[in-house]
Amino acid sequence: MGHNVGVTEAPTRPDRPRRARALITRAIDDAQFARPAVALTSLVVLCVLILGGTLLPVPYVIERPGPAIDVLGDYEDEQILAIDGAETHPTDGALMMTTVSVDGGPGYRVTPTEVVAAWFDSSKMVLPREAVFPEDQTKEQTTLVNSAAMSTSQQGAVAVALDELGIDYQDVVMIAGVESGGAAEDVLKGGDVIVSVDGETAADVAGYQRLIEKVPAGEKVPMTVRRDGEEVQLEVPTKEEDGVARMGVVLAAGHEFPMDVDISVGGIGGPSAGMIFSLSVYDELTPGALTGGHRIAGTGTISDDGEVGPIGGIRQKMVGAADSEAEYFLAPSANCDEVVGNEPDGLDVVAVSTFADALTATETIADTGSTEGLPTCEDVTTR
Repeated sequence: MGHNVGVTEAPTRPDRPRRARALITRAIDDAQFARPAVALTSLVVLCVLILGGTLLPVPYVIERPGPAIDVLGDYEDEQILAIDGAETHPTDGALMMTTVSVDGGPGYRVTPTEVVAAWFDSSKMVLPREAVFPEDQTKEQTTLVNSAAMSTSQQGAVAVALDELGIDYQDVVMIAGVESGGAAEDVLKGGDVIVSVDGETAADVAGYQRLIEKVPAGEKVPMTVRRDGEEVQLEVPTKEEDGVARMGVVLAAGHEFPMDVDISVGGIGGPSAGMIFSLSVYDELTPGALTGGHRIAGTGTISDDGEVGPIGGIRQKMVGAADSEAEYFLAPSANCDEVVGNEPDGLDVVAVSTFADALTATETIADTGSTEGLPTCEDVTTR
């Protein structure tokens, strides 16, 4: 009979949907049981990645703009440039040394997150650590090198200014820096002038180094130094390093001037403020305001013959100058390829190669309020 066709299969049809529903339910239950474990694993991996990105050190340094500091003013509540024993004159305006802050040097680390963020910040520069700091250099050694470089830079800067003014001074060998934790830390001071070592004198740095190395390592070295105008007799401890006696100091060629010139910039180190220091000393020893009341920033090492040398981080220094409301910037000609196209808005940049160039540029700005006729970095790079 036609209507009985489906009757014979009726008992089996309800079982199939039931089994399917059971399989689906079991799969859902299994998935719900597994999901917390998967989620927990993913969360742990994510946390590890985040922690690594924020804490894991990487071998890079990040250079960023540091403060631009008026050498004619104060820094950390202390007068930067103080001259005693010579006639000085009131001045106006600003002569601003520029700085770079470096993250990731010896004793400090940067993370992948910080490096990636710096790559997308045009005011910062990411460099391999070994391109900036010697391998295995410690935090204390870095501080010593930077302070010694700052000390010798200041000495050279004063000498260049006095040469321009025709004022005589004496060449000496000095203690440019004392290492924290070094053998001589509690005995010698930065700025001490060496008079003799174990009763002998020398003509230059190399000569005094040879005299010190003659002393058996670990023994004290008899030394006479001139400190604050008076000779002081000392017994300086040494430590053995590489089989020779080391004091943990930096010796450098220096000068004794007919006046006391003190330049105090806190913990800032390095030689790149030499040119600005020279201009500042010249300004205070001559009548009138060298800047004409303008805010002039700059950078560059200074050699004994007045040559202005290249420095690192000039892009960051220009940003720091602009942020500190400088109007003009004196840049070493040797850095001009890094300057062109990177000048901050509102900052007029002049290229200088010597102290005489820097002095001419500053006097021109003071007289005219303009850089017209002065060499630009575009002029230098297209020669």
